[in-house]
Amino acid sequence: MTTTTTEHMPRATGTRSGRKGGFARSRNADRLTRAIVIVVTVLALVYILLPVYWMVKSSFQTNADIRALPPHWYPHEFTIQAYLDMTYVIPIWRYILNSIYVAAAAAILSTLIGCSAAYVLARFRFPGMTLCLVAILATQLIPPITRAFPLYSAIQSAGLLNSYTGIIIAYAGFSLPFCVMLLRGYFMNNCPPDLEEAALVDGCSYFSAFWRIILPISLPGLAAVTIFTFLNAWNDFLWASLLLNQGDMKTVQVGIGDFSGEGGNVRYISMFMAACVTATIPALIMFLFVQRWLVSGLTAGSVK
Repeated sequence: MTTTTTEHMPRATGTRSGRKGGFARSRNADRLTRAIVIVVTVLALVYILLPVYWMVKSSFQTNADIRALPPHWYPHEFTIQAYLDMTYVIPIWRYILNSIYVAAAAAILSTLIGCSAAYVLARFRFPGMTLCLVAILATQLIPPITRAFPLYSAIQSAGLLNSYTGIIIAYAGFSLPFCVMLLRGYFMNNCPPDLEEAALVDGCSYFSAFWRIILPISLPGLAAVTIFTFLNAWNDFLWASLLLNQGDMKTVQVGIGDFSGEGGNVRYISMFMAACVTATIPALIMFLFVQRWLVSGLTAGSVK
């Protein structure tokens, strides 16, 4: 027995040493992985935020300071003159009000239609339902630019060209497939049918149960699709330049684009940057207030 124990001792010691070596290698690999992730994340943030920083710092510089070579990475002469002069050259506040009106109306319309369609697709089974879902998904496979001529012709034929109604309908239609699919997943995942069954037992109709029970508990999902539609309409340039390009009716993106096309981004580059910064403020404020609902709504509606 003593001989056997003595023979096995080196093997046990070697096993423990091997385990320690394996743990050490594993820890080193984890540290290397974390270091790589941190470096990649920092590089990605620099790549994403550098244009934003350049825009903001340029809005507080003079034109000569912006064009200096080598470039100045911070304002040598801090000034807000560009923001003061901007309002005399560009009707920026009028453009911002136009964008807020168009984006908010499109978001509300898309959410109202999308939540109704999503509720029907989530709760009821009817012939052709799968075909409806496939058609909704198929619309997302079509490149947006290929819809430019058909949509322009349809809006023009309806007499809605250069009108708020036409572009609101267009924006709502573009966002509807996403709204329907997201809210359908949200209703199926976060709103159990037992809620409606209890409401029906108490005497509610399907519409009353949907309006009084389902919608109030679906605010995160509704907020997510509303914000998504609002930001899409707010940031759009292509469709606004095609469907709404008349005088004071322009949105802020088209207004700034026209100012740039007239040479404003060369002769008055500081004012151009100030206008860009001003155009980002309303959407940024809205996102900061509702980011909690946006994240929770997207997450809950995407998991089934």
